Amino acid sequence: MSDKRLFIALPLPKDIKEKLAGVQQLLEPISEGVKWVEEDNLHITLKFLGETPERMMDEVIDEFDRICENIEPFELQIKDLGQFPKDGDPKILWAGLQKVPPVVYRLSDEFNTGYLSMGFDNSGKKFAPHISLARTKSKLHEELIPSYYDIQLEASVFKVDKIVLYESTHKRGALKYTPVKEYLLK
Repeated sequence: MSDKRLFIALPLPKDIKEKLAGVQQLLEPISEGVKWVEEDNLHITLKFLGETPERMMDEVIDEFDRICENIEPFELQIKDLGQFPKDGDPKILWAGLQKVPPVVYRLSDEFNTGYLSMGFDNSGKKFAPHISLARTKSKLHEELIPSYYDIQLEASVFKVDKIVLYESTHKRGALKYTPVKEYLLK
C-alpha cells in the first residue's frame, strides 16, 4: 500500500475554468518563467492534507463526510487578479474572490481542526480563498506582471454545490487531480 497525496477543494464550473484559461492564453506569448495551472486542475483549495497513508483513508473520508454533511449550496464570485506574496516577485498568480460567504472560512477552519487530531499539519497560515493560475519558476518576462494586472477580469458568480477530496498524482510529468470522494451539497 502506498501513500496518497490528498487535498480538499471546491471545484469550479466549466465556464469559470474557461474564463480563467483565457487569462492564461492572453499571457502565453510572454509567460517565460511561469508554469500555468492546467484548465482542468483549477479549483479553490480548502485544506491540503499531503501524504496520507492508505490505512488512514477510511478515517479521512469519514471526517470529510462529517464536516460536509450540513453544508448547503452557496455562491462565489471571481473578481480580480493578484499575486502571492503581495509585494515583490510573485511566487503564485491567482484569481481572487469577492464577498466570500462565512461558510467558506468555516469549512477551512473545520477541516484544519478535524484533521489536526489525526496528525495532519495545520500550517498556521491565514486562509485566503483564491484560484491559483500559475506558479513562477524563474525570472519572469518583464512585460508579464504589468500585462497581467492590465487584464480586467469580468466579475462572474457561480454556484458551489459540491466539495471534493482529491488525490494529486504525477503522470508523464503532468499533475492530475482525481476525485477520491465528492460530497454533493443539499
